[in-house]
Amino acid sequence: MQMLALGFLLITLAADATATLTWEDCLRETAANNPELAAARERLDSLRDRELAARSPFLPQLSADAGLSRRNASSAGAGSGTTNDLSLGLSARQNLFAGWEDRAALERSRVEYALAEAERDDTSSRLRLELATAFARLRYAQDALRLAESVLLRRRENVRLVELRFEAGRENKGSLLRSRAAESQARLDVSQGARDLHVRQRELARILARGEAAPLIVSGDPPPLAEIAEPDVRAIADQVPSTRRARASLQAAGTALESARSQLYPNLDAFGSVSRGGDPWPPDSNRWSAGLSVSYPFFPGGRTAYDIGSARAEQRRAEALVRDARERAAVDIEEALAGRRNAVERSEVQREFLEAARLRAEIARSQYTSGLLSFQDWDLIENDLISSEKGWLVARTDVRLAEAAWLKALGKGIGE
Repeated sequence: MQMLALGFLLITLAADATATLTWEDCLRETAANNPELAAARERLDSLRDRELAARSPFLPQLSADAGLSRRNASSAGAGSGTTNDLSLGLSARQNLFAGWEDRAALERSRVEYALAEAERDDTSSRLRLELATAFARLRYAQDALRLAESVLLRRRENVRLVELRFEAGRENKGSLLRSRAAESQARLDVSQGARDLHVRQRELARILARGEAAPLIVSGDPPPLAEIAEPDVRAIADQVPSTRRARASLQAAGTALESARSQLYPNLDAFGSVSRGGDPWPPDSNRWSAGLSVSYPFFPGGRTAYDIGSARAEQRRAEALVRDARERAAVDIEEALAGRRNAVERSEVQREFLEAARLRAEIARSQYTSGLLSFQDWDLIENDLISSEKGWLVARTDVRLAEAAWLKALGKGIGE
């Protein structure tokens, strides 16, 4: 009954087009709904506005003011009186030189944006790997459950065959019990496969950001990768998100050093204002002022020297991290390439074993039915067929996972 219910569930889901997802469907849904990608996009929007804000010191700062005051004055013989003072004014200030601090701040905002872009691409690449892994595992769980069901049917047929031979006195009871135990194991594999299928569905639903625990079914595979020639590992390693992120951090350290050095220079500002004031309305007394101001903190307690020293050390640290990131990326690329090639070659070998096992099992069944093969030999061949079927599923899944790891090493993200 459990088998029939599970089979009905799978048939129902496969028939429902909305419950079956292709690889392209998963990519689109992850790109649209995944919260990590959404957060990365919002951060880029924030940093874009911050870069625009960093340009404000290069423009004049304007302000307007208005005021009203009342004064009471008294003197001997003149009595006392109240006067009003109205004022309207416009002032402007423009920084002419800040030791290149403004330029460093603008460059820092641009570097922060580049760093956020690298982090977004790194997140996208990691999510693609997680999605491909979840997709491949769900495909494996679906195929493994179908295989377990077919194995159970085969084991049941084997039990009936052994029972007939036992009842005819041509087989011993031990063989019958052995075949029944194999059927029980196949039934256990079906139950475990159903539970694993549920877990893999939940894993994929999490990445797709589906709130409900939908019984997802996937079909198809990611597009096959082109045959890999010998790649330029160093060139690829320079462009992957992890290396770009380290390089952006190095640029950020350079802007921090420039900002620290700006404290060694004076600050020069130009300012001016115009206003009108007086008692009647509108005010008729004109006032204006203009000037330059220079400030120079010639002794901030030694802080400038320490800031510069710290910034230089941070820059050297960032340079070391760039070298390390590049080397790590190169190793990851080499490892992923070797892993993909190994997986493809293993799958070809496993396919040959499976073809041989199927043919042997077909011949062995005919020989056992005719009494030309012992139960022990037939049982070994049957077990070898089932092991080869399972090995072929594992080998195909390993190829999918190896290709996902290769794309992650190349820095490919969602939508690429």
